[in-house]
Formats: sequence, C-alpha cells, structure tokens
Amino acid sequence: MSGSTVAVQSGIATQPWFRRGLGLLLCIAIAVLAEVAGGYAPLVGAPLFAIAIGVLIANAWPALSQQKSLGISDTSKLCLKVGIVLLGASLDLGDIVRTGLGSLPLLAVTMTAGLACALLLGKSLGIDWRMRCLIGIGTTICGGSAIAALAPVIRAKAEEIAYSITVVFFFNMVAVFTFPALGHLFGLSDNGFGIWAGTAVNDTSAVVAAGFAFSQAAGTTATIVKLTRTTLIIPLVIGFGLSLAFLGKAEDSGDRSAGKWALGKRVYAAVPVFIILFVVAAAANTAGLIGSHAMRVQMLGRVVMVVALAAVGLQGHWRAFVGAGSRPLVLGLVTWFVVAASSLAVQNWSHAL
Repeated sequence: MSGSTVAVQSGIATQPWFRRGLGLLLCIAIAVLAEVAGGYAPLVGAPLFAIAIGVLIANAWPALSQQKSLGISDTSKLCLKVGIVLLGASLDLGDIVRTGLGSLPLLAVTMTAGLACALLLGKSLGIDWRMRCLIGIGTTICGGSAIAALAPVIRAKAEEIAYSITVVFFFNMVAVFTFPALGHLFGLSDNGFGIWAGTAVNDTSAVVAAGFAFSQAAGTTATIVKLTRTTLIIPLVIGFGLSLAFLGKAEDSGDRSAGKWALGKRVYAAVPVFIILFVVAAAANTAGLIGSHAMRVQMLGRVVMVVALAAVGLQGHWRAFVGAGSRPLVLGLVTWFVVAASSLAVQNWSHAL
C-alpha cells in the first residue's frame, strides 16, 4: 500500500462525519443484538437489552464509549426524537388528545408531591437549594432536558448540574429494569402501566424503554403521557424563575437582571419542537395521509428507538454515580418514590389501574 493511500485513509478516519458514522454503526450493531436477544426473551424485550448491552460496553471499554467524537450523545437524542415522531405517524390525533388531557390531573398531583418532597427533604438534608430544584424538576418532569432548561435560570453551578443529571440518570437505569417487573407483579393493565411509567419514570428514553418492555400498548400510552409531561417544562421554568427571591438568598440587581434574561431565553428554548412534529405526524395519519403504511412506520419508529436506547446505555458510566455523593442520591431516591407511589395511589383511587 502506497504512502499516499495510507495518508488518504488516515485523513478520512479523522473526519468528524466518519467518527460519528462509526458511533452510529456501533449503536446500530447493539440494536441488532438487542433485537435478536429480545426474540429469544420477549418478556425482557429489545429496549432493555439495548440499554443493558450499551451499559456493559460503556463500563468494559470506557475509552471507546467516552470518545466524544463518536457523537453517542447526539445519536441518542436525534434517534429518540425521530422514533417518537414516527410513532406519532401511526397514532390517531384524537386518542393522543384524550390520553394527554386525561393525564393532566394525575400529573398535577405527582409533580406537586415530587417537587414538595425535593425542596423540603433536600433542605433537611442540607442540600443546596439549587441542587434541590434541579433534582426536583429532573425527577418530576423530564430528566436531563428539564435540568438543562432550569439551570441557567437559577444560575446553577457546573458541578450541581453534573451531580443532578447523574442522580436522575442513575434512577432512569433502575426504572428501566424494575418497572416492567413491578408492573407484572402488581397486575397492572397496559393502560395502567403506561400511565404509571409516563408519570413516574424520569427521562423520555427510560419511559420508552420501560413502556415498550411491558407491551406495545403500554409503550404508546407511556410515550403520550411523557410528552404531555415534557410540555410542562415551560410553566415550571417560569415558576422557578419568578420564585428565585423565595428559593435562594437575595442577589444583587445585576444578577437578577441576568436571571430574568436567562428565564426568557430558556422558556423559548424549552419549546419541544419534536413534540410539535409528533402531533403533526399524528394529524397526518388521522387525515389518512399515512394510510396502510402506518404499521410499517410504527415498526420503523420502534427500531430507531432501540438504536437510541443503545446510545443511552453507552453513556451509563457507573463511576460517575460515585461522584454524586450520598445525600443527592438519597434525595433523588425518595423524590422518585414519592412520585411513583402518588401516581399508583391516584390511579388506584380512580380505578384506572
């Protein structure tokens, strides 16, 4: 092989698009393995296998999965959003509206209980008010997305953001593997489990994994409830921004101005475009534009989601959890338990299980 050929190949290997392509291929390979394994163990399912295989690789070969040039994080976000939009293209808009609106009273209860627990218990544990807010909104709303939206508004420090995201991600992993088993143990219906997962599991990726691991119908319901829950980022970010004077110590006027400016920017940035596309896709299906292709589109969306979950697993580095410390983990655990328990309690009271 000539020196010029080697130089060309070496140059291609260092290109960003090539490195990201390798990262995508790794996620696809994991997804294929997960689909095969899910075929042999349907009670576990491809979504759980995808995350489990990703986590094993992340911790067995940390140097590989921590290569930022592979774009694993971007792959997980993009594929998850694309998968959700494709799922919308197989649903009826009327069903989405009924499920979403029907979940709002339950979401109001679980969010209120979770935020109250995070703020009050966190104070008794001596956890800084900013981290209490981040863990509270991350647990009750939308995991890392909610934390990212709130952090600039309350002027959170980098380590507080990292710790809170780590805590939320840890319980995402726990939920993915425990919720389906608990759902079967409790004898929940597909609709009951979907609502429970949609209200009580932190991040969208974990909701998708847990929901579809239980059943296709549960996964669909869980996704719709979770997307409804995600839209509530906006009023909560506004509420936290307006409550800064009560949550923390008085700041100087310059910081307050910066906080108001950050509030406006984050409210604008928190508008979930992929949810709008999800609704548009469902409207297209309701209008008959998808037609007989709806089932194929749904299957494609499921495959894309499994690729996204493989990328999520590749970001599960257990050593990062050690750095979060014990008190934030305790706060995250109790807050998560309160949200999950209140969801089950309200559903049981209303005979929705």
